[in-house]
Amino acid sequence: MTSWQPEPPPPPAEGSFVGPGQSLPHEAPGFGPDGAVAGSSAHGLPPPGDGEPGGPPSGPSRAEPPRWAAWQAVLGFVAAYFGTATMLLLVSVAALPAGVNLEKPPPIFNIVGVLLQDLVFIAAALAFAAISGRPRGWHFGIRRARLGRTLGWAALGTLAYLLFAAGYQALVDPQGEQSIAEALGVKRGGALLVVGGFVVIVMAPIAEEFFFRAFFYRAVRNSLSRVVGRAAGVLLGAVLTGAIFGLMHLEPDRAKDTLQLIPLLVALGVVFCLVYEKTGSLFAVIGLHAIVNTFGYLLVAKNSWVVALAFGGAMVAGCIVIPRLLPRASAPVPT
Repeated sequence: MTSWQPEPPPPPAEGSFVGPGQSLPHEAPGFGPDGAVAGSSAHGLPPPGDGEPGGPPSGPSRAEPPRWAAWQAVLGFVAAYFGTATMLLLVSVAALPAGVNLEKPPPIFNIVGVLLQDLVFIAAALAFAAISGRPRGWHFGIRRARLGRTLGWAALGTLAYLLFAAGYQALVDPQGEQSIAEALGVKRGGALLVVGGFVVIVMAPIAEEFFFRAFFYRAVRNSLSRVVGRAAGVLLGAVLTGAIFGLMHLEPDRAKDTLQLIPLLVALGVVFCLVYEKTGSLFAVIGLHAIVNTFGYLLVAKNSWVVALAFGGAMVAGCIVIPRLLPRASAPVPT
């Protein structure tokens, strides 16, 4: 017995009404505010892959870039700030029976506090990113990227920052310095010099770049791009993220000494955001951050060149080698 099969309806004529879920055969996909292909599911096209900075790796498991929003970034920052304060309070209460002077805490207390802050910021980024869906490594820029492109943009960003720093130094001549070296006890040498180098050159770049560039900037840029357009969203997102990144390093009890340093840190944060945007690689900005902290460590910690160069060199080498070990993406889908 043969069943009758109805013929599919013909495509609508040009200029006719297209209902929900329908699309014209000649319709071409476009890009959304986060670099994803708009309407890709309707056309059977996956979103951009390795050819799109910050995009997902190519392959059958590709998905759209994360749709993080600015409110997630702001709440994540607030949660990280108060989470760090809570952790430090608990550590302080636990240290009181041991007779620790909290007005002038020992270096080990400060080391534990900085490491806890780094871990809390990483946890906050993961937790608030998960609101929009399960976070993946490539969402944060943990992905393979073109080495030549990455090195080129990193070099250009470094040159731009050095030019700004030279001009600022000539105009303002800031004399203050941050107290992190003294707080970690690195000027005393010995084991504290090594531990302090690990905290400053290894942990700080990883944690700060993971939160501020890979999560905070990307979420803010997403929301702004929907309102003011992609280019303006990138620029405004970089400036806002850089401003918060710089102000985070202000020491209220030493505001007079550290306030003049904030514009340099703001400019550095903006450069990191733009390098991250152009390369789509978290490793690029972690490596740059490690280089900056290495030179800073050499200036504030005496006889630290072995420790600083060892940690700094290992970080730069890791940021070049580790992405090469990640799975290679196939060619990006033409759009």
